Amino acid sequence: MIPKKRFTSQVSADSHRSPFWVKDARASGFAFEEKALAVFQPDVLVSSQYLATYERKFHLDPEKMLMLAVLEDAVVCFQDNIAATCSRKRTLYRDAEQWILDGDRSYLFSFENVCETLGYDAGYLRQGLRRWKEEALASRSEKDRVEARHRHKNRSYRLVPQNRANLVRITGTV
Repeated sequence: MIPKKRFTSQVSADSHRSPFWVKDARASGFAFEEKALAVFQPDVLVSSQYLATYERKFHLDPEKMLMLAVLEDAVVCFQDNIAATCSRKRTLYRDAEQWILDGDRSYLFSFENVCETLGYDAGYLRQGLRRWKEEALASRSEKDRVEARHRHKNRSYRLVPQNRANLVRITGTV
C-alpha cells in the first residue's frame, strides 16, 4: 500500500495575511507598501513611443491595401475556378485570366500598375501563374483519363434484343 502524503497549510509569519499567501522568491528589499505604491507612479514615455500606438502596424496605404486585395482576389478566382463547370465561375476565371494577361497600363488598377505599385514583378508573377495553369490542366486531364477508365471498367453491359424473335435466339426460350 502506498502511503498518502498529507497536506499542511503554511501559516504566514504575518498575522494580517491570508494563510495562502505565497512569498515571492525574487522579491527585493522593498517593503510591501512601497511595491504597492509603485503601481501608481506615472509612466515616463518619449513622445515617439506615445505616437507609435496610433501608427499603423501594417505599413501600406489604404490604396495599396485595396490593390493587394484586388490582386489576391484575381489570383484566387484564377486558381479556384480553372476547372469550374458553372457558367458564373467560368466567367470569373476568364475575367481574372484576361486581367492578368492584359499588358495595358492605361488604367490605375491594371495588373501591371498594381504589381508595380506593390513592388512585384508582373512578368514573373504572370509566368508563374501560366506555369501553374499548365500543371493544373495536365494533372486534371490525367485525372479525367483515369476516372474515365475506371468508369468504363465498372459499367455492366447487357444485350437487349429489339424484338421477341431475337430474344428466342439469344436465350433459347420465350
